[in-house]
Amino acid sequence: MSAPPEPHEMVHEGTDPSGAEEWRCPRCGRHFIVRWPPDYDRLVLAAGDENATHFGRKGEASLRRIEATPASGEPPSAAEDAWRRWLRENGMDWDGRVA
Repeated sequence: MSAPPEPHEMVHEGTDPSGAEEWRCPRCGRHFIVRWPPDYDRLVLAAGDENATHFGRKGEASLRRIEATPASGEPPSAAEDAWRRWLRENGMDWDGRVA
């Protein structure tokens, strides 16, 4: 069994006065601008390696891996499926399963 691929660390390039943040992956070239909720928006400038798990940190906070699993062990609800899909579509991996 082969080892999982190493995650790519995104670098925070800066934040503009509107609160939009620019992020870049020096390893694969992924590059995007994001505005966080409640006015979430993301503009991908370069896709980079879309199969890589990306993580980033700003200051002392970091986001590495998100795991979303049903507490009861039952199949995910429609809401959980939607959340997993949103995470995947926004470049975040949770546990490697596709919703």
